[in-house]
Amino acid sequence: MATLRIYDLRGHVLAVDLGDLLRLMVPRSLQANWTISSVKSSIPGHGWFEATGEGGEQLERLAQQNARLSGSDLAALASNTRQLIWGEFVGSLPADADGKWVTIRAADGTFFEIETDDDTVLSKVKSNFKDVRAEESPIASWPLVPVNESGWLP
Repeated sequence: MATLRIYDLRGHVLAVDLGDLLRLMVPRSLQANWTISSVKSSIPGHGWFEATGEGGEQLERLAQQNARLSGSDLAALASNTRQLIWGEFVGSLPADADGKWVTIRAADGTFFEIETDDDTVLSKVKSNFKDVRAEESPIASWPLVPVNESGWLP
C-alpha cells in the first residue's frame, strides 16, 4: 500500500481535517464502514486518540471500543469535530468487508497520513493539497515520550 502524509498549514495550524478527507473520497467514504481506534504507541497497550468539539468527544469514546461506524455516521461526527489531533480510521468497502480500502491517521496534530492502494484517492490527495509527502511505510507506532512526576520532560 502507498503512504502519503499531508502537512498543509494555514498559519501555524494544520489546514486539513478528517471531514476534508472524507469529502475528498466521496462517494466511497460514505459507502465504507469505518473502524475507529487510537494511534498505537511504541509501548504495547498504549495509544493516543484526541479530538476536540462535540463530535470529537464522541469519536474518543468510540475509539476506546474500536467501534465500527457507517461512512455517513463518521462524516456527521467529523463535521462536529473542531480538531483531530490523534486517531486512526480504517475504511473497508461493502464488497470487501474484511479488507482494508484506506487508513486515515492523525498524528500529533502535525500531519494526516493516508494509506491505500486506491489510485483515485492517492491522485485526489496529491492534487488537492500542497505539502504532500510520499513515505516508504506508514506509522506502525508512535514513540512514547517519557515524562517525570511533574508532567515535564526530563
